[in-house]
Amino acid sequence: MNNSPFVSLVIPTYNEERRLRDSLVAIQEYIKEKPYSVEIIVADDGSMDKTTSVAKECLDGNCSHSILTSSKNGGKGHAVKRGILYAKGKYIVFMDADLSTPISELDRFLEILDKGCDVVIGTRKSREASVMKRQPLYRELLGKGFTFLSNMLLVRGVSDFTCGFKGFEKEAGQDIFRRQLIHNWSFDAEILFLANKLGYKIKEIPVTWFDAEGSKVRLSRDIIGSLKGILQIRLNYVLGVYKVKGKGSK
Repeated sequence: MNNSPFVSLVIPTYNEERRLRDSLVAIQEYIKEKPYSVEIIVADDGSMDKTTSVAKECLDGNCSHSILTSSKNGGKGHAVKRGILYAKGKYIVFMDADLSTPISELDRFLEILDKGCDVVIGTRKSREASVMKRQPLYRELLGKGFTFLSNMLLVRGVSDFTCGFKGFEKEAGQDIFRRQLIHNWSFDAEILFLANKLGYKIKEIPVTWFDAEGSKVRLSRDIIGSLKGILQIRLNYVLGVYKVKGKGSK
């Protein structure tokens, strides 16, 4: 008998004690009436506050869950990777701890995954997207620059690489993330590059989104890191580091 959950929700966290409680309550309220089984995985990235205590308090005795801890901060990509590879669900969705894309988008992602799509990603750039609160102009411009470079050097046809709401069929997702090497803010571009090179079907859909306060982005550090990440992804591919040969290759 297969007791695996239908979907695993992976939530990367770093110093999120102030807003994590509300997010976990909202998620649990949403999933409690669903006909499918859900596990929540909080993948903490070495928080120095009470993030893991808040997660434990909110989740213990209330739902199927796991809290993954790290002794040091390794980057968002590192936390997401740990959560994805730990997940047991038929489908895996990772989302930001602030729920800037609300949990109510989950069913649309699962519907598309259940129809045979390997990777479903949210976009804020489509005309059909509903952006309730925009980012500051400088961050929008930086995002456009990152998207342009990623389209030119990595994957064409993706309008939004960094929206923090992405879903995967389990085998596809874990195949992709096992190869992931970038742990900074470029990791989103890396996983989509890998998905494309491995031959997995990627679908982008418009989502509801708002700019939550408390962004962990640091302008000078993350601009340089993201540019270096894009170049490193391309170099890794040219040097054969990823060993991608087609869909499901090992």
